[in-house]
Amino acid sequence: MAQCNASAARALASSPALRAQIERSRTDYITEAGKSRIVWKPDMARFERVVLKNAGGHAYFEYGEPMLEPPVHVRIWPLEIMTAVERREFEGLSHVPSLAPWPEVGGRMMTRLASGEDMSDSWVVVQEGTYRYAVEQESGLRVRSVLSEYLGTEVLWKH
Repeated sequence: MAQCNASAARALASSPALRAQIERSRTDYITEAGKSRIVWKPDMARFERVVLKNAGGHAYFEYGEPMLEPPVHVRIWPLEIMTAVERREFEGLSHVPSLAPWPEVGGRMMTRLASGEDMSDSWVVVQEGTYRYAVEQESGLRVRSVLSEYLGTEVLWKH
């Protein structure tokens, strides 16, 4: 999806080193359907720090859970490389809901679940097509997010 961002354009124009770093992270590949695609391989340590910070914020905001311990895992991947089964599981479509993982009464997530405010299935939609996230508390606390309907993230903490 082609995007134009004036701030990013200025940063790239004023920093040849940044432009070169981004260009080095580019990989071209052909999909199983024969389509040509580009994958950008960012500095994953930096990216994981941002994803972890956001996920910790979502966990605290929605469930009131400060996540002080390191997570079991932080995963980041383009959604288009997922199999159909992986995508259904990530989206929560294969999950059978129960009352057990519901959040504490009075918490932000309980209010969302009861009212449906800003929700699409189990996802909180911050900006349609730009950012959404889901927080669940079953077998630990899991925060998933989707950026620009392209990049999926998942952070899992065990209790």
